[in-house]
Amino acid sequence: MKKSLILAVVAALMLCGAAPAGKSEKPAPPGNGCAVCLEKRPVLDPKLFAKGYEPEAPVGYRIAREIPATLDLLHCFCECKESQVFRHKTLLTCFTDNHAAGCGICLREALMAADLQKQGVPDGEIEALIESSFKTDGHASTAGRGK
Repeated sequence: MKKSLILAVVAALMLCGAAPAGKSEKPAPPGNGCAVCLEKRPVLDPKLFAKGYEPEAPVGYRIAREIPATLDLLHCFCECKESQVFRHKTLLTCFTDNHAAGCGICLREALMAADLQKQGVPDGEIEALIESSFKTDGHASTAGRGK
């Protein structure tokens, strides 16, 4: 009888959307928290990349969570936007899946953007500096959104 009562209470809590004590789980965020971004999907949890990836991988994903609006202004010069396979919108898109974890260009751009932002460089200048550092010959200019 006591076991049935406990099961009934747990079932009632689940129907009401409450979790039993000690089992609180936060729902995944619906987006990346950036209202002005082109990319709306959430950035993956940096902890997913703690083992088996370059040391910069979790750092890059943490940066993407901290400064999504800045990364969303940037073109990813690994050419994933132009790729028929990836079709990424911005550098931020690279961090909504595991693409960035295996791409040194994505990670270096994010690390550089975070470093520049910490120095107080405005987004428009970050965009221009990233482009001047990573743009290859023949690639059209992408700067201008962050101004």
